[in-house]
Amino acid sequence: MPDAQAKNVVIACIDTRNPPQQLAAFAGLNINVQLVIGFGNPAQASLFQAADAIITEMHPVSAGMLGALARCKIIACASTGYDYVDIEAAGKLGIWVTNCPGYCTDEVATHTIALLLSQARRLPQMRQLVRAQEWDPRPVRPLPHVKNQTLGIIGWGRIGKAVAAKALALGFVVVAHDPFIDAAQMLAAGVQPATKEALLQQADYVSLHTPLTAATRLMMNAPMLALMKPGAYLINTARGLLVDEAALLAAVNHGRIAGAALDVLAAEPPPADHALLNHDLIYITPHCAWCSEEADEAVWEWAAGYVAAVFRGERPQAAVNVAAGK
Repeated sequence: MPDAQAKNVVIACIDTRNPPQQLAAFAGLNINVQLVIGFGNPAQASLFQAADAIITEMHPVSAGMLGALARCKIIACASTGYDYVDIEAAGKLGIWVTNCPGYCTDEVATHTIALLLSQARRLPQMRQLVRAQEWDPRPVRPLPHVKNQTLGIIGWGRIGKAVAAKALALGFVVVAHDPFIDAAQMLAAGVQPATKEALLQQADYVSLHTPLTAATRLMMNAPMLALMKPGAYLINTARGLLVDEAALLAAVNHGRIAGAALDVLAAEPPPADHALLNHDLIYITPHCAWCSEEADEAVWEWAAGYVAAVFRGERPQAAVNVAAGK
């Protein structure tokens, strides 16, 4: 029988990406760990109600769900984003919410550049040519050299900065917009600061790296897409709901922009008949920009470390709210 004094930790994971069975951060602590797939299974309700802590990845946690967590002291998001948790409601209930900023910065930046180059070199279209046994690149030209083309970065945080460094090394001109960053920091990094509107008007590629908030939700809507160059591409490895997908589809179909490369969608996984999935000018990967073996190990250990800190009576690092009474 488990020790009655042990702390209960429920890890709600995605079936394609399970955490390690042993977490070093829990060594020496009296903890019972229960792995579950998903978060909303009614049959698992008693597990969550008895949980002293929950580690979750991308599973929505509403105010109503939080109200049923009688013992929970922390919800540790095994992800950089935390927009799927009602952090205000959690704070009022005395529940910490943490995320894992920086665990996959280089992975996401590298994937962003890979998506950008896939469009710059017309790889989706080249693949179609080969499948049609067309061994000539002329149907998908022009193919301008990436050197001296302009990459516009919206959101110059950890990942935006890492993308900028990689793009500069490839010869891109980089402009960036972030209202929370001093322009001098961008200039010191070789990046030109710009308003969002000016960035959209001059960039050959626009890459999104902002969190999902009320202010950024659907920020790439029809009016914003209309500011982009007809030959420009949109890249999104941040959050799907930054983009109005209907407006994006219309912009690509009507030639207002050249195409897009997306690692995230508004609904994941998308339905099989999703209009963007099989579009020749839109390249989609399955929310995998974060992915590396090293990052997969780190995210669980970081989240477990925040849980362990709370069990020791400490304020967790990377807290994104303040738990009432703390």
